[in-house]
Amino acid sequence: MKHRSAYIICILVLASVIFQSGCVGKSPEESVELTVTDFLNAINEDEPGLAFDLYEGKDFLAPASITMIFNNKDIRAGGIKEINVTSVQISEKLAMVETECIVSSLDLSGKEKNTFSTPVYFKLQNTEVGWIITRVSFTPLEMGEATELNIEVKKTVVDDIADNSGIIFAASVMMLGSGLYLNKKDKDKKKVLERVVDISNATLIANETLAQCIRLVPAQQVMAGKVTTVDVWVKNFARQPYENFAVTAKFGNTMDVENTNLFFDSIAPGETTKKTWIIKPKVAGWVCIEEPIVVFEYMGTKYTGVLDPLWIQVQ
Repeated sequence: MKHRSAYIICILVLASVIFQSGCVGKSPEESVELTVTDFLNAINEDEPGLAFDLYEGKDFLAPASITMIFNNKDIRAGGIKEINVTSVQISEKLAMVETECIVSSLDLSGKEKNTFSTPVYFKLQNTEVGWIITRVSFTPLEMGEATELNIEVKKTVVDDIADNSGIIFAASVMMLGSGLYLNKKDKDKKKVLERVVDISNATLIANETLAQCIRLVPAQQVMAGKVTTVDVWVKNFARQPYENFAVTAKFGNTMDVENTNLFFDSIAPGETTKKTWIIKPKVAGWVCIEEPIVVFEYMGTKYTGVLDPLWIQVQ
């Protein structure tokens, strides 16, 4: 009798493990929709960190940039009233999702002013830990633009033990003998030499304010397959310098860019200066530099904001 009870308990435990591990799971369509709705719900609940955990790409530099970009579209925490998934396309490990969000525009006190509908488009990729969002856009995306990214899955301690169980004993002896301890995260950080645009802890300023001192100017006669430029001009009208001034943006798969981040560093009062994006459009038609993000420090305070997208006609 005791053996039978133990057997039943083992079966129940095994079933629980199988269920939790995802062996008994949702269909790909359901998993993709759930990832997208979880992302939007996290934004609506003012939890950009949770949304950022579902994302791996170049649209957002940090959790704060998610809030900033959605606020720029008048989508604020508590404002999304309804999320409708209107289209799901899945091709092997890649997926495209279109959603229609019913949003209430809120005033400064949090009261509803009006309601509007806005589309939000997503690209996703299936990884070892499930579907991860790789693109978020407010303009339509095409499956033909989707390319598989090299996503490094962050493993837990349990994963590392399971993957390396065969060599743990030998490695432990070697570590005891040599006194070496390799911290992978520290090693990865040391390899990161490229400067990044940091908008954390920055105060959001209005698009209209930024547009008074910044201009994005593409070259004339832009041709598909040819290298061209987009000049970013900045004029400091203030009486104090702008410090650590930087501009970055989202560049779609229809163009190559040499470096997405432009660093102006210090801009003196009254100074006019420029930096240049080197791009190469791949196709004729219209290409877009989406959501140019500006960040700088002024009199000890960090500010950031988003400019309007720049559309470029390519011949």
